[in-house]
Amino acid sequence: TPIVCVGETLEQYEAKQTREVGSTQTKGSLKGVSAEFAPRIVVAYEPVWAIGTGKASNGPDANAVVKDVIRPALAELFGAETAQAIRVLYGGSVTAANATEFFSQPDIDGALVGGASLKVDDFVAITKAAVK
Repeated sequence: TPIVCVGETLEQYEAKQTREVGSTQTKGSLKGVSAEFAPRIVVAYEPVWAIGTGKASNGPDANAVVKDVIRPALAELFGAETAQAIRVLYGGSVTAANATEFFSQPDIDGALVGGASLKVDDFVAITKAAVK
């Protein structure tokens, strides 16, 4: 399953360019993909500034990017129904401590877990949070 990661750098985040960057990256990375194949793809909002830094977005902000940036870009490419069928995850310093916050958001379909997946206790806690 292809996983397409989109996300802004710290400089872009601080310049309030998250929406522009997310939309451009989503549309650019999926240009030419057929609407029939698109539901097989997973998109992850993974802000570059959060990868491996221990800094993560918060649930409401990440949810807003998924709802207001990524899904509309997907809808523009593939139509609204297909856009809703594509799973969109949050990635970027997902931990046992913050996973529930991301999983509880209405527009985030799951998490792309990096370093925490290498720590058994942390990963088990994240999977338990996903089940809730």
